[in-house]
Amino acid sequence: MKRDIHIPPFFRFMLLALMAGTIAACAANKKQEGEANYDMMENLTARYNIVYHGRKIIADAERENFEAHRDNYQQLLPVLVEPTETSASSNTPLMDSVIGKALDIINKKTKSKYINEAYLLTGKANYLKGNYYNAVEFFTYLANTFADMPAYRQAALVWKARSLMQLGNLTEAGLVLDTAFTGLESEKQSAGLAFAAQAKHYLLMHDEESAITMLLQAIDHTKHRPARLRWHFLLGQLLQKNGRTEEAYDHYSRVVRSNAPYEMSFHAGLNRVFLATAENPSGADRIGLLRRMLRDGKNKDFKDQIYFHIAEVFYADSQLSEALANYDLALRQQGANRYQTALTYLKIADHYFGEADYQTAKLYYDSVGMTLPPDFPDAGAVQRKIANLDDLIAQLQVVAHQDSLQYLAGLGEAQRETEVDSIVARTYAQVFAAKEKKQQSASRSAQRSSFDDFLPQPTETLTDNRFYFNNPDAMGMGQAEFRRRWGNRQLRDNWRFTDMAGAQATADTVAVAGASVAQQPDSIAPDSASWAQQFREHYLSELPDTEAELAASHSQIHEALIRIGNMYRDELRDNPAAAKTYEALLARYPDTKDAALMYYNLYRLYVDVNEERAAHYRELLLREHPDALYSRVILDPAYLAKLEEQKQVLDQAYEKVYMQYTRQQYPEVIAAVTHILSEGQGRAQTLSQLAYLRALAWGRTSTLDTFEQALLQITKDFPEDSLITPLANQHLAYIAANRDSLATRMYALQAMDENRARFVDEPTMTLWPQLVINRGAEPPRPRRQLAVGAAGQTGIQGGRALGNVQDLAGQQLAGIAEVGEIGPNVYRDLELLPDSATYYVVVNVMNGRVNLAPSRFGIGQFNRTRYTGSGISHQLKMVADEAQLVYIGPFDNYDDARRYEEGILPLLPDIMKIPADLYNTFVITETNFGTLSDFDKVDDYYAIYQEQRDRSRE
Repeated sequence: MKRDIHIPPFFRFMLLALMAGTIAACAANKKQEGEANYDMMENLTARYNIVYHGRKIIADAERENFEAHRDNYQQLLPVLVEPTETSASSNTPLMDSVIGKALDIINKKTKSKYINEAYLLTGKANYLKGNYYNAVEFFTYLANTFADMPAYRQAALVWKARSLMQLGNLTEAGLVLDTAFTGLESEKQSAGLAFAAQAKHYLLMHDEESAITMLLQAIDHTKHRPARLRWHFLLGQLLQKNGRTEEAYDHYSRVVRSNAPYEMSFHAGLNRVFLATAENPSGADRIGLLRRMLRDGKNKDFKDQIYFHIAEVFYADSQLSEALANYDLALRQQGANRYQTALTYLKIADHYFGEADYQTAKLYYDSVGMTLPPDFPDAGAVQRKIANLDDLIAQLQVVAHQDSLQYLAGLGEAQRETEVDSIVARTYAQVFAAKEKKQQSASRSAQRSSFDDFLPQPTETLTDNRFYFNNPDAMGMGQAEFRRRWGNRQLRDNWRFTDMAGAQATADTVAVAGASVAQQPDSIAPDSASWAQQFREHYLSELPDTEAELAASHSQIHEALIRIGNMYRDELRDNPAAAKTYEALLARYPDTKDAALMYYNLYRLYVDVNEERAAHYRELLLREHPDALYSRVILDPAYLAKLEEQKQVLDQAYEKVYMQYTRQQYPEVIAAVTHILSEGQGRAQTLSQLAYLRALAWGRTSTLDTFEQALLQITKDFPEDSLITPLANQHLAYIAANRDSLATRMYALQAMDENRARFVDEPTMTLWPQLVINRGAEPPRPRRQLAVGAAGQTGIQGGRALGNVQDLAGQQLAGIAEVGEIGPNVYRDLELLPDSATYYVVVNVMNGRVNLAPSRFGIGQFNRTRYTGSGISHQLKMVADEAQLVYIGPFDNYDDARRYEEGILPLLPDIMKIPADLYNTFVITETNFGTLSDFDKVDDYYAIYQEQRDRSRE
C-alpha cells in the first residue's frame, strides 16, 4: 500500500528555484561553449506568429499564380510560371504584410533563431510583388551571411538566379547557378527548382539540348505533379523540335495517360499524330487520325487547330487545293483562339506571296495584323513585314512585270500572240477569283458581327495591362479614334479600303502594270472582248523592242532588286532573304556598277553565319575593287570613324572660309581653299563646296575668264556632284548666253546693285536675315493620333520569304503578277496635314547658338539648281533661344512639300555642316507653324509628324 507524501509549500518553492538555477547554469555553460543565446519566447512568437503564416501566404500566392496561368500549347511552354504585372499588383498587399512582419523578426526579435527564415521570406515576397532588384539584394545577403546553412544558402542562390533572369541579366544569373550547383550534393530540398531554373536559363540562351537534360533532372527531383506534367509536355516539344521523335512521343504519351487538364492532353495527342509517322509514314494515315479527332465531341473547341493540321499535311504533300480548303475551314470555326487565327491567316498569306499573287496576299496579311496576339513567335518580324508590305510588293511587281515584258519581246510573233492570249485569260480569270474571295470574306465577317466582338473579352487570361488590348482605357480611346477615322466598320478582309471614297487597289480592281486599264468585276461580261482588247494593246505597247527600251527595263529590275534586298535587310531584318536577293542581282548583272556594295553587303550578312561564304565575298571585294570604300572599311574597321572625324574638321574649315567670304576677305578665301584642295583629303561633297567658294572669290577679284575657268574646273573635278556641279553648269550656261555684256566687267561678279540684273541668283555677301511668318491668333495645338493596329510598329521569317527568288533570276513569264497594284495611302490625318494648304519644309536645328549661315548657303544652292523661278525661299525663326527653324517655302500642297523634303534629305549631311543628331526635318502648314513657340512644342509636333510619315509608308 502506497503512502502519500506531503511536501510543504516552502519546500516546493525551494525545489523549483533549484531546478531553475540548474537550467540557468546549463544555459550559461552552453553560452560559454559558443552557442547562440536564443530567447524562448521570441522563438515561439517568431515561428508561429510570423514564419508559419508567412510561408503559407507565399505558398498560396505561388499556387494561385500557377493556377491562374494559362499556357499556350502551340508554342514552347515556359519552364516556370513567373509573376505578371497583374499578379504582382494583386499580391502586393499580402507581400507587404509578409515583408513587414519578417522585418520585425530581423529588427526586433534579434534573439530568435529565425533570422535566416525572415530574410528568405522577405526575398520571396519581393520577388512575388515584382521588386526583383530588392529580391536580389536580400537573397545575396542571405547566401553570404548564412553560408554555413546549406538549405538557406542553396535556396537563396536559386531564387537570386531567378530574379536576375527576370531582370534580363543572363550572364550573372548563369554564374549564380554555377555556384548553386557546386553545393547541390549537400542540400537536396532546392534541387528540383535549381534544375528547372537552369533549364530556363539554357532556353533563354538558346541551348535547347542542355535545357532538355536539366528538365529531365528537374522531373526526377520534383514532387509537384502539375509542374512535372508541364515539364513532360515541354520536353515533348523540345525533343520534337530537335528531331528526337521517339523520346518526344514518350513524353507526350505520359501527358495523355495522366490526369492532366484536357487542353494539355488534347495538344499532347495532337502532337503525337505527327510523331507517329515513324510507324505510319503516309499522310493519309495522319489525316485519318486527325479526322477521327474531329468527330470527338470533346474537341469541338479545337476544330480550328485540327483543320489547320490537316491543311499542313496536305500542304507538305503539295496538295495545295485541299490544303487551302482546310485552311479556310479552320478560319470558319467559331473559336476564340486568336493565336490559331493569326497563324492560319499568316500561312495563307505566305502561300499567296510565294505564288506572286501579291494582291491576295496583302488581304490576308491585313487580317494577320488585325488578329496578331502579343505572344506570337517573331511577332515583331510579322509586324515589320505587314508595315512594309506595300513597298516590298511594289518592287517585286516591277521585277515580275519587266521579266514578263522582256520574255515576250524575245519571242516570235506567233508565240508572242499565244502568250499574250494566255496572260489575258489568266488576268480575266483572276478578276472573278478576287470577286469570289471577297464574297467568302464577307461571309466570314458576318460570323464576327463587329469590331467590338472581335476584341478580347474580360474573361481572357491575357491580363498584362502593358499590352494595348488588355488596357481598358487605351481600348476605349482606340475604339473611339478608330470610329472617328474609319466609321463603324465590320471586321473583314481589306477593311481599310471597304466603302472608302476614292479607294484604289481593292480586291475587285484590275490594274495592268500601273496603267489605267481597270474594270469592276460586276461590269465585265463573260465575253468582254473590249476589255480584253484594251488589256492586250496596253500590254504590247510596253514591250522593250529597242536596245534603249531593253536597257531601261534592265535598269528598273536592277534598282528594284537593290531596294528589295535593302528592305529585307534594314526594314524586315530578314538577312537570309536579303542575301538571296543580292545574290540574284549579281547572278543577273555580274558587271553591275554596284558590285562592290553588293559584295560588302553579302560579306556582312554572312559574317558569324556562314564564314565560308563571308570569306568568299571578302576575297571578291578586295580582289576586284581594291580601291573601293568598302574594301578600305574591311581592311580598317576604324576607317569610317576616321572619315567622320575628317568630315567634322573639313566642315569647320568650310565654316571659317565661308565667314571670310561674307566679310569680303577674298584673297584669304582663295589661299585657304587652295591649301585644302592641294592636300586632296576629305569628302568630295565638301571639297566641291569649297571649290565653289573659291570660284566666287575669284569672280569678285578677277575677270570673267578666270571665273569661267574656275567653274569649268569644278565640273571636271567633281562630275558626280549633285549639289555644286549643276549650279556651276547653270553659271556656265549663263556666261555662254551673255558673254558680250559680261566681258566688259572689271570683275566677273560685281557688288550688289538693285538697278542691274543679278548674275544667276548671285549669293549675298551678308548674313541671312531673320524673318518670321506674319500669323494671326494661335490655333489650338494638334493632338496626337492613337494608333489602333500594331502592324506598323515593328524581319520576316526565312524560308519562303522572298517567294520565287529563283524565278527572278531567269527570263520567266510572270503574268499573274500584273493583277492589282497598291493604291495611294490614305491614312494621313487630313486635319493636321491637308492636301491643299500653305506648307513649309522645316529644318529643325536643336541648338540656339550654332552658326547656320553656311548651312543656309547650301540650302540656297540646292534651291537654285532645282527650284529656279519657283518663288521658293528659306528663312529663319528662333525658338526661345533653344532651337533654330530654317523654313523653306511656301508650297501650295502637301505632296509638293513632301517631294521637296525627300529630295533634300539625302544631301543634308553635306549641306548642314553640323552633326546629324542636332537636326531633323518635318513638313508643316503655315497655321501650325505659328504655334511652335517653344522647344517642347517643336518636339511634340515632330513626334506627331513622324507618326504620320511612318503611317503613310504602311
